Amino acid sequence: MFQSVRPNSQIFILHKGDTPRIELGSVANQPMARAKYQLPTAFGQPQEMVVDLIVKVGDRTVNYNSLPAQLDIADSASNGESIVISDNREAMNAEILNLKQKSTDIINSIDFHKGLVEEYDKILSQLNPEFAEKQEQKQELDTLKAQMAEMSRSISALMETNKQLIEKLQH
Repeated sequence: MFQSVRPNSQIFILHKGDTPRIELGSVANQPMARAKYQLPTAFGQPQEMVVDLIVKVGDRTVNYNSLPAQLDIADSASNGESIVISDNREAMNAEILNLKQKSTDIINSIDFHKGLVEEYDKILSQLNPEFAEKQEQKQELDTLKAQMAEMSRSISALMETNKQLIEKLQH
């Protein structure tokens, strides 16, 4: 739990951007739990407690503010980027495996969603004659492009054959 960390305790920082990376740091302060909100809560409602951590990462010091005191892993955007911070290696491993599984699930659902897009296109074609006409034009254009590319390859091959034939005739 973040409220239990002591100076020099190890902290794991997962940066969840386009290129995920992990950093290891060490706590540089003794965190003091404080109420998350300064307003009194309703009778019988426990006040949520948070801590502010100062973490030494490499040769720099980073502040992570308002981390839940009772947890050992939390999302944070206190420094302008999406990160996960934890004082527990197992909790960080579980978080990374969870994020990996989400990405794997997305990759595995690509064919399903491609099929949905095709079906939605069919429905749109039924509902909108203009959409159907545009789809037909696109297909025709793609076919013509493929034919032109094939013709270009054939002409290049023919030119190369003619060149070889002329060279043979000249010798």
